[in-house]
Amino acid sequence: MSRLLSSLSHALILGCTLLVASISPVLAQTPPTESKTQSVDPQAPLAAPLNKVVRVPLSAIESFSGDRVSSTDAAGRTDAVFLNDGKRFDVPSGKSRLMVLPASTRDIMIGNPNVVDVMVNRQNQVFIVGRNPGNTNIYFLDSAGQVILQAEVQVHVDVATLKDTLDKLVPDHKISVEAVNATIFLAGSVRSDTAAANAMLIARRFVLADENVVSLLAVKEEQQVLLKVKVAEVQKSSLKELGTQLTGTGNTDYKIAGSALTNFFTNTVSFATGTISVGTGIGQLSVALSALERQGLIKTLAEPNLTTVSGEKANLLAGGEYPIPVGETNGAIKIEYKPFGVGLSFIPVIVGPGRISLKLSAEVSAIDTTVTVTVGGSTDVNGLKVRRAETTVEMPSGGSLMIAGMLQNDITETVNGLPYLKDIPILGQLFRSNSFARDESELVVIVSTFIVEPVDNGKLTLPTDKMIPPSDLDMYVFGKLLHTYTDVGPPPSEAVVGPMGYIVK
Repeated sequence: MSRLLSSLSHALILGCTLLVASISPVLAQTPPTESKTQSVDPQAPLAAPLNKVVRVPLSAIESFSGDRVSSTDAAGRTDAVFLNDGKRFDVPSGKSRLMVLPASTRDIMIGNPNVVDVMVNRQNQVFIVGRNPGNTNIYFLDSAGQVILQAEVQVHVDVATLKDTLDKLVPDHKISVEAVNATIFLAGSVRSDTAAANAMLIARRFVLADENVVSLLAVKEEQQVLLKVKVAEVQKSSLKELGTQLTGTGNTDYKIAGSALTNFFTNTVSFATGTISVGTGIGQLSVALSALERQGLIKTLAEPNLTTVSGEKANLLAGGEYPIPVGETNGAIKIEYKPFGVGLSFIPVIVGPGRISLKLSAEVSAIDTTVTVTVGGSTDVNGLKVRRAETTVEMPSGGSLMIAGMLQNDITETVNGLPYLKDIPILGQLFRSNSFARDESELVVIVSTFIVEPVDNGKLTLPTDKMIPPSDLDMYVFGKLLHTYTDVGPPPSEAVVGPMGYIVK
């Protein structure tokens, strides 16, 4: 039995060996298959389009309708864009957008490479990178040279980032931002001029030049500022004189016969032969005692008031213009006019609730007769005495501030007399004169600002409201130039004699 099993096993092994030997030649005639991997440079033109469809690696792309579509994948990334031929494509400067083409592309033609750059991701996916603001176009060609898509690309300033910045730094204001190439337009409404200025300042950081920002912002409530300026000056002068003044008149003549030696001390001397004769003449000698005391007081008060809109300049001049000769042309004197009087110029800006930034210039000038210049040999031109203050301050509405002040004290002492004699103790007072002058002045400039609103006309008063011309009795009998009445109201006017109404022709 055991021999039978051993014989069967040997026969089975031999059969398997013969079967393997018969199959091996067939396998040897079939060449092995190699696995090849071909790398493709995405930025180099492709030798030939692939024979398969490359799908966009986004899981939530919206259906293609031909217009521009922004999509978001599961990770929150946006940016697949489908275009119809000739459609416009917007790209923020310094950022990129992903464009999905309707077919595979081989060549790409860019109209202005300084505006955009193109990076190929796959055969039907490209990244459009915005370089500089501007407009250009891009042509996408297939392997046969046929245009598969033509896109108009506009690169503009990053409006979204600017809008987010304005919302954070200028809150509670409705500001919209639009960009056309390199220009930014700000539109909407703000509550103050300060908010509008801040929005302009922020927008200028997103452009190359300041003129590329255009403000169309409107202030909701145009606020007006009233400025009151007080210029007060007091001048005091005192003069004291005490002494003796000596004056003499007449002459003494010394004559020589033939030729005179006349007025020896003043005229020329000529000599000639002859007899000498001497004569004397005694002139007049006067002694005057001088004693004088004088005091003066000048008070100047100017209170100009001016109202303007926040951010706008206002000017006021209450005075006149002084003619000054400045030259001569063909015998005609050219005249220029110099303004004088009370002048005020200021620019207020409301920087916050109840806060006002003020840039002002206040001036009080008058003709100064003590300073005179002769022009043309016969024309005397006086100078101007000017008190001027220019400054920039910030203050609350209703507040006052002294912006300028000056205190001046001038003392002048003079002594006139005969040499040596005026220095004699006690008796020297007869030969000298003393003069003492003192000038004092004090100037103060005070400004007050108020945020004001228009009121009803009936609540405003005028300086002439309580003044009426005097009657004949008041003028000729009582010598009154004005007739005033109390707050009760003006006196009733006399009735008009005759028919009343319009004349119709």
